[in-house]
Amino acid sequence: MIVLGGSPHHPGGLEGFCERATTAINRHTTGWTAEWWPSDTAYAGVGRLPAIYRAWRRLDQLDGVALVWLQWSTLLDLMLLRRLRTLGVPVMVTPHLGANSRLQRVPVLRALCLRLLGHADRLALLFPEQDAEIALPAAVPRTPVRTFLPEIALASPARPNPNPGTTLHLIHAGRLSHGKGTFRMVALCAALRARGLPVEGRIVGRGDPATMAALVRAIGDAGLGDTLTLIDWLDEAALIAALADADILVHLSELDSYPLIVLEALAAGTVPVVADMIGACAMVARYGGFVSDGSSVAAAADWLAAQDPVRLRHDAAAAAMRVRQDHSWTACVDRLVETANLTMSAGR
Repeated sequence: MIVLGGSPHHPGGLEGFCERATTAINRHTTGWTAEWWPSDTAYAGVGRLPAIYRAWRRLDQLDGVALVWLQWSTLLDLMLLRRLRTLGVPVMVTPHLGANSRLQRVPVLRALCLRLLGHADRLALLFPEQDAEIALPAAVPRTPVRTFLPEIALASPARPNPNPGTTLHLIHAGRLSHGKGTFRMVALCAALRARGLPVEGRIVGRGDPATMAALVRAIGDAGLGDTLTLIDWLDEAALIAALADADILVHLSELDSYPLIVLEALAAGTVPVVADMIGACAMVARYGGFVSDGSSVAAAADWLAAQDPVRLRHDAAAAAMRVRQDHSWTACVDRLVETANLTMSAGR
């Protein structure tokens, strides 16, 4: 199997997914082997054309490959799908975009994607509700698979030392911006304190200079200098540890289709508070947390103020066990191999 997609020159969640999926397949199944071939299609421009051309020409080396698993995040990825179809190689496609993607918001691009996706043999969805968020061709069969969490998120102890007392420990992590909900984290801490609830918060990550300056001002204007701490980017192990130290992940993002940080928090025994994005809603529906309609800070504050912190921590620990069981690499590989075999058996 070739795992095709991602752009190492711009590493992020998709590239981590490709790397982890390839490692997991090679480690946990004897019937398949996998190799990751980046497509280098992210942020395509004149300077990226040589890398994209190399990815295109590499498809001539598919002799003996049983299946290509294409990760779709750009229009160029679907051009690769069209080429794979002419080469006669079975292809299953996993979408890595959401309703706010330009490929979904612009009607002509959405229609073009639908037409190109019709060349896939199967759609391997990240979660069952994904086809309610983006336009997918009705004629192509689809099977839900699961995402691959970092191994450390599954191996580290979930909430080894639960926070005592009534103070709620909140965390927001990722690329910092208005769209990602960073400033709603500030507003939520202020709203909780105004309701008389003791809180401590951490914002982990980086943003552009203008965003960071505005964030510092917002924290100061809200009088949260003694409550809310800014922390620079953390590596994977340190971030998982920080999630495990918190009670609540605040992820009121209006951009993320299927936010990995929410599953990582759940696996760490941390309760997510999320915006009403379909992927995040699916996670909360299965494992617990709160969905704030319209990304409402007031609604999130009201819900948190009504919770018993001890009960919240108990329920989060139970949810962590379910997440870890569902997303163990062996379970994810079993589901993926079943989907790959279905794709091969259907043929064309």
